Order: sequence, then C-alpha cells, then structure tokens
Amino acid sequence: MKKGIYLIIILLFPSIIYMLFSLGEHKVKRVGYFGEYSVQEGDTTYNPVPLLSLRSSDGEHLSTDDLRGRVVIINLINWPCDEECYKQGATLANYLNDLGNNEQWVLYTISIDTGTSLEELADHSSKYIVEMTNWSFLMPTNQEELNAWLDYLFVQTGRVSSITDLPSEEFVMLDQNGIIREYFNSGIYKENKKMQDALKMLLKEPHLSWKDENSENSDE
Repeated sequence: MKKGIYLIIILLFPSIIYMLFSLGEHKVKRVGYFGEYSVQEGDTTYNPVPLLSLRSSDGEHLSTDDLRGRVVIINLINWPCDEECYKQGATLANYLNDLGNNEQWVLYTISIDTGTSLEELADHSSKYIVEMTNWSFLMPTNQEELNAWLDYLFVQTGRVSSITDLPSEEFVMLDQNGIIREYFNSGIYKENKKMQDALKMLLKEPHLSWKDENSENSDE
C-alpha cells in the first residue's frame, strides 16, 4: 500500500511543481525604449530612427522606412570584415536562425563603409554557413544620411562617444515602428539569450495591452 502511495506521489511531483509555479500573477517586463521623445498629456512618444538609404548585395534599393511593420536586428560591420567581424555575424545568425516567424522580423548586416562594392558584400554574405531568407547584407548610399543615422543610434543614446568608434560589439533592435528598443553585446552569452527573448516579446507586443505602471503604483 505504501509503495503504491509513494509511486503516485513520484508520478504527480512534476505536475505539482508546475502548478505551484503557474499560480499567482506573472508580470512580463516590457522591452525598453531609446532615442528622442516627446511627452504630451502624460503620453511618451519616441521618435523612429532617421531615414537611411540602402542597397543590398543583390542590388536592391531600399530605406529604413521600408522596414516598418517588422522587427529589425542591425549588425554593423566595417570593411574589410575581419575574422572577429565574421564571428560576430555568425553568432548572431546562429542564435536567431531557429526562432521562426521569419516574415515578421529581419536581420540586416550593414557595412558602414560606403566604399564597399556590391560584389565584395555578396561574396562576404556567401561565406556564412547559416542561410536565412530574412538576412540581408547592405551598404548605405548616402554618407550624410549614414552619419546622422549612426549619430542617432549610438552617439545620442550614449553607446559611443563618436561615430568614429563604430562599429561596436553591440547589435541594435528596432521595433515595428522603427524605434530603438534594445542593445545587445555580441560577446556576452547572456546577452544573446536576452536578444532572443526581446525579439519574441516585440513580435507579441502589438497584441498585448500594458497596464500603466504609475496607475498600478497608485493603487497600492
């Protein structure tokens, strides 16, 4: 009899643990915001990144305005892309390759050297083992736009002191409205996991309603 009771307890143990951790109110932390913003009637509105004209390794012309509606992960590279630069891109792709929902987000590797040729960029992209239909390799077509874009993303947000310090080890994530939401250090394992979680959250965000933290605190 006792053996039977012990067996039942052992079999039910995983379910009991799951139930205990499932009870209660679970709060999901919202992904942060970066960049310039304005406040009107208590509502904070962040500005999207400036316009940047781009050309992909296959010759397609596009701009940052074309990215609206999808989450964008940006990986900046210098040219030529050395071994460390290559490893950074490979690490990023490996962490994102199996997430799914590829039509809802894109990975852009952007050379900040406007002298890079499309042939060089295409050759570089072909060296990666991971093949992702939503991974593009691009180069800016306007130096003035590029400087303003980099200044907004990295200098005004305090990530670097000058655009001459770029590229950095950080990836940038923009939401579906082109607003900076997070930075991730490619050299830290936990940051790569954090990047995965943030991407999943931003994909769900348009369908979530967030309770105002100030009103929540006032109720306590």
